[in-house]
Amino acid sequence: MKKKLNYKPIFTLSYFNRTLQITREGGGFIFLLFGVGIGAINTGNNLLYLVLAMCCSFIAVSGILSEQTLKGVSVQATLPKTVYLEDSYPLHLKISNVKKTIPSYSLYVEFPLDPMGRYRIEQTAYTYQVRPQSSVDKNLMFVGLKRGPVHLKSVDLKTSFPFGFFVKTKTLPIAVETLVFPEIKNVALPSPTEYSEEGEGTIGLAGDDLYSIREYQPGDPMAAVHWKSSAKTGTLRVKEFSKGGFHNYTLFLNIIDPQTNVMVGPETLEIRVTETASLAYHLIRRGDEVSLKTPEMQTPSGNTEPHLEHILKYLARVGYDNPR
Repeated sequence: MKKKLNYKPIFTLSYFNRTLQITREGGGFIFLLFGVGIGAINTGNNLLYLVLAMCCSFIAVSGILSEQTLKGVSVQATLPKTVYLEDSYPLHLKISNVKKTIPSYSLYVEFPLDPMGRYRIEQTAYTYQVRPQSSVDKNLMFVGLKRGPVHLKSVDLKTSFPFGFFVKTKTLPIAVETLVFPEIKNVALPSPTEYSEEGEGTIGLAGDDLYSIREYQPGDPMAAVHWKSSAKTGTLRVKEFSKGGFHNYTLFLNIIDPQTNVMVGPETLEIRVTETASLAYHLIRRGDEVSLKTPEMQTPSGNTEPHLEHILKYLARVGYDNPR
């Protein structure tokens, strides 16, 4: 169940790894408490003293029960090791209660906002009850907003149990890591009809599989003419066939400004990384073999999913740590 804890705190008190916030309802109750106390002192009415004592006991009971609810509760989280930018992925939570006899009620699990805007975690996980020595599984949605490594180091466990006068928050350490791949855009891919410097052409007028039908050019053999298509269009058209085998491309990534010999600016860096990642993604998905080359390293050629993941992992960390 996903439920947001809606409240407007009017006062916040922090101590150790706890945060106590007074809600609007709690503020009204405390205001009433002071009114009863002033009335009891002015009139000396014993009944008002009893009401005052009862109100004070509500606050004491609220603090004790909320602390018992948070005590002995742990949160574990798991994310996929790698995620694509702007895509949603499940952030799995396991809320455990290690207490032997006391259940925990009305728990909310929230992740702090990232001040650098690298990711967004949607919704808030809510569970009505976690029984003693048991756990509850919940899922939130994680969205990567910037490429690079992401480390989730803490999570907030909140409760407004039992009366909703106060929201007590306990900050728990957590260790979750993921890597956000660069953005994959639609890019213009090199045509398979192009020949490399080594003469690695893969499309010709004869071969294994029909690749395309194009306009007739001087020098094309008449045996390659596609007569049915030529009759429909009124112009000669010839058939092209793939010769089989993979196209082999090397992608060069240079993030060093040759004039200053330092890394290029952030905007230029992102443009180059995004373009390289997009080319690698679409070429490998097309069936081509791709190698990534930088001034410091070069990957072997490949067109498998693990090879693509290896290239994207490298590109995701460019500018964050040692590229090697």
